[in-house]
Amino acid sequence: MQKRYSARIMGTVQVDPNSFTPLYRQVADLLRAQIEGGALQPGDKLKNEDALAEEFGTGKATVRQALRLLRAEGLIDTENRRGSTVRTPPELTVVSLEKPARITARMPTVAERTALGLPEGEPVLVVTYADGRTVVLARSAIDAGPAMSDQGDD
Repeated sequence: MQKRYSARIMGTVQVDPNSFTPLYRQVADLLRAQIEGGALQPGDKLKNEDALAEEFGTGKATVRQALRLLRAEGLIDTENRRGSTVRTPPELTVVSLEKPARITARMPTVAERTALGLPEGEPVLVVTYADGRTVVLARSAIDAGPAMSDQGDD
């Protein structure tokens, strides 16, 4: 027999068991909104799984999936027996590029994440130069220089 959860109203937002959006995504969306809206600040500890399950009217497995998704997005960190906290956004580094170059963003491989000391859920930028060289950058913003219209005839 499958247990059905009743929808609970959370302020003006609702977890809807009849929605096509899975419950864990709804819970993740609600927590993400609290983080992005400032209700949960970097370093704030989230409630434990039992309390979140009670708050959202879901099971603990649903909460675990939601937390896993937020970790993969880089919004929270989780430690065994300590729970989850809102991650402090990484400091950005400005990097100037040689022309021409192509920049792509992706999730790092396990080896790259280990080598760069990245937490789970933090993407890398891959710079590919015209000569085929590639560079993997972490915690970086790219300063590509002036816009094409600002540059003279090259």
